[in-house]
Parts: sequence; C-alpha cells; structure tokens
Amino acid sequence: MREASRKPLRFLKDGIIAALILVMGTLIAAKLDGVSQERFTGQFNAVDGDTLAFGGERFRLIGIDAPEMGQSCMRDGAEWPCGPEAKDYLKTLLRTGTVECSGKDKDRYKRLLVRCSAGGEDIAGDMVAAGFAVTTEYFLFSREQASAQNRRAGVWAGTFENPRDWRREHKAADMEVPLAGVIGLVRHILGW
Repeated sequence: MREASRKPLRFLKDGIIAALILVMGTLIAAKLDGVSQERFTGQFNAVDGDTLAFGGERFRLIGIDAPEMGQSCMRDGAEWPCGPEAKDYLKTLLRTGTVECSGKDKDRYKRLLVRCSAGGEDIAGDMVAAGFAVTTEYFLFSREQASAQNRRAGVWAGTFENPRDWRREHKAADMEVPLAGVIGLVRHILGW
C-alpha cells in the first residue's frame, strides 16, 4: 500500500525536474545566442523607416515594418507622404544619443537584422509608438502599437495600407520582414 502512494509523488517530482531542466536549457540557449551577436556603436544613417546604414553596410530593424519611401497614407481626407516621414522620424531618433545595434542573422538581402537603441531607448519600439511603423510580431512592441492606435499617432491618424501589402501591390521587391524567432522573443522578455 505504501508503494502505491509514493508513485504519484515520484511522477510529480520527475515532471517538475523535467520542466526545470527545459526552462534552464532555454535560458542558457538564449544567453549563448546573445554571445555570438555582432555589435555596432556609432553614427548610423536612415535609409528608410526601418533600414539603417553604417560603415557601408545596411541593417534592418527587427520586429517592425515601416511605410515604404513611395508610400502615401490618408489623414484628414488628404494624402500625406508617410514613407518619407517615417524616414525623417528615424533620422530624429538616430540623433538622440549614442546608437548601439546588435544582431546575428541576416535577411535574404544580406542586411544584418538588428535591435538598436539610442539614448537608452529601443529605436524600433519608438518607431512603433510614434505610429511610423507597425509591429510584425505579436509580442514585440504590441503595447507600443496599441498606444499609437489609441492616440491616433502617425499612420493610425487615418487610413493606410500595411507596408507588406503596399509592396506586393506596387510590385516592389518583396522584402521579407524578418521575425526574431523564439530565441529573440525569450531575450526580449528577459531584457538580454
């Protein structure tokens, strides 16, 4: 009788240990993933609302998609050049402090996919919060996008076409918007 009562406790103990090992493995993988990242600090230039240039290379802000340079949006019944304004806003953010970018993966155009900060603020998050970019991932910048929508900031002040759809309709190069992936999501949540 005693043997039977210990079996459920043993399974519970084994389950807890297995879950802890899985969590620890995920955290270790996320931390090791950050070690291999390339890091850049300096004066970056805005190519468009979600692409930066530094030292002859191009970098793509991960987790967002900004209106294209030829794209217009509607506000108060009139068109406005939301693509160029997104680029101008990114230029402003790049002047707010020392810009630091890090990333590991490249997109199919060989741009390094990066998370960047200036003056301690996440640049992509600021672009979304100001309404000059939309989030491409549910967890990244969802609060910033909800705030921009509620305030009717930037593109949310009227109507606009999702940049991905705009590119498709205008036969622009299908610039795949990169996703950070599970490791990137874990690092974002943990602040790594």
